[in-house]
Formats: sequence, C-alpha cells, structure tokens
Amino acid sequence: MTNLRVLAICGPFKIQGFNEKKLNENPPIIQAKYLHTLSITSFSERIDPRHLNHLLSSCTSICKLSLVYVKLSKLPELRYLSSNLAYIHLENCELQEDPMPTLEQLPNLRVLELRYDTFQGKKMFCSVQGFSKLECLRLEYLFNQKQWKVDERAMPCLGRLEITTCSRLDMGPVRQRFNKILKEGID
Repeated sequence: MTNLRVLAICGPFKIQGFNEKKLNENPPIIQAKYLHTLSITSFSERIDPRHLNHLLSSCTSICKLSLVYVKLSKLPELRYLSSNLAYIHLENCELQEDPMPTLEQLPNLRVLELRYDTFQGKKMFCSVQGFSKLECLRLEYLFNQKQWKVDERAMPCLGRLEITTCSRLDMGPVRQRFNKILKEGID
C-alpha cells in the first residue's frame, strides 16, 4: 500500500492494538508516502479523537482533507495536521471551539470550506497574518454563527469568499472588508 494516493474511510474506525496509555508508542497507521487525499465520513457514531489524531499524524503528505459527519468538539491540534494541506472541507462536524486559530496556521492552505453546522459556536476570529495563502473561503449553513472578526492583515491572498445561508451572521464588517470578492447566498 505504499503507492496509495487517495484514502476514503466510511463509518467510524478504531485502531486495533491502540496504546491508550503511551500514545507516542503507537506505530504509524499509514505508510503511503504518496497519499495526497484523505476523506473520512462517519454518519453513526463518534470517532475517538485520539484515534483520529493518530491517523492524521500518520498522513504527513496529504494535501486534501475532508471530514464529513465526523463529530468533534474541537479540531485536532496543529501538530497532527499535515503542513502540506492545501484544501480542507469540513461538514457537519459540530465543532464547539472556533476552528480558525488552528486552521489559519496551516502554511499551504488555499481552499477552506466550512459547511452545515460544522461550527456550533457564535464567534470566529482570524488573527493577524492568519491564512497567509488562503485563496478561497466558503461558509455555508452555519446557523449559529453571529460574529466573524477578521484582522486587517489576515487572508491577504483571498480572492473568493462565498457566504451562503448564515442567517445570523452580522455581515457589516465582513461586507466592508471583502466587498469586492464577496459572493453572498440566500439567507
């Protein structure tokens, strides 16, 4: 399996023989040096975040990540995510913690999609020099989102911003900052 390029996992997964006490002693799960796309969809039960972290830390070369119905309270820490990630799609993840502080640190992230209540919180914040290479951002159906603060120097390369059905989001500051590239959907 060393030539594996795309891996799709459907349903919850558990790692056999996972050492719960000594997490750093678990061997890598995937040793495919050419793996560039990882997609995980789990409709029924939650995935143990430690197992997800271990899987992600084994995928050092991926540039595309999709998590759909992977219920998490917060994103995995930056150290578990590949620095090669250029595209991230998160859908129905039910994050309670703002994902932006982690995602904005990914050095090669160019496309980010947050869809269908991926973030359950009310406020997101993008800090100074965050998302240095982000070109496209899609926010869709984030029904709880009320506030999105973006520092003036964040997202310097953003060329496409789509906001669709984020009915509670205060669009004033967003519209003012990104008016030229903003594509709004029906609220």
